[in-house]
Amino acid sequence: MNYTLRGLNSPVTSVILDFGGVLGLPQDPARAANMASLCRLPMEEFSPLYQRDRLELDRGTLSTEEYWARLLRAAGVPPTAGLIARIEEEDSLGWTRINSRVVDWAGELRAAGFATAILSNMPSDKLAYMRKIPAFDWIDDFPVTVFSCDHHLVKPEPAIYRLCLDLLRKEPGECVFLDDSPVNVEGGRAAGIAALLFRSAHEAAPVLSGSWGLPVRSLLDRTHA
Repeated sequence: MNYTLRGLNSPVTSVILDFGGVLGLPQDPARAANMASLCRLPMEEFSPLYQRDRLELDRGTLSTEEYWARLLRAAGVPPTAGLIARIEEEDSLGWTRINSRVVDWAGELRAAGFATAILSNMPSDKLAYMRKIPAFDWIDDFPVTVFSCDHHLVKPEPAIYRLCLDLLRKEPGECVFLDDSPVNVEGGRAAGIAALLFRSAHEAAPVLSGSWGLPVRSLLDRTHA
């Protein structure tokens, strides 16, 4: 089937994608467990400490070293450089599993004439980590990439959505935004963008096709795991 920019009379011309949980798979629970163990904490105590300063880290106003040092001190563990490096490696490995189905879908969208963008809360060290790995070269295929650490803005703040729209040169009503975080989805909707809470490719595909006329063949491709 051939799709046009306004398939099924939809005004949508652009798709904005989160990284972690959308273009990337959700955090690897085994890596999260390893981090908790290195911090000598049960998961139920580690998780709130992990989230406590995360937006500051994503914003680029807190260094990776200080982020982990704060967490380790809260856990009663001396924050040594070697331990911080080990935990950070686990964190990077836990967040850098590629969701090939969605990455391929982004290419399918561009081939059909839709604009695509990445809008992600991302710490600077994670972004640098991915930039070193050839498997992430596809990031450069996105005409617009808005990573929080580059702009000192984070979702769900209104300014980061406006920045993405400005770089795309699109109006909110022309865009669909996919994120795995309910609060970020609500932030997108507050900015006037049609937003979908992403849980899986198969769950999202009929909504994306039925509501906005988007091509979804890659999301349904059974050759992907």
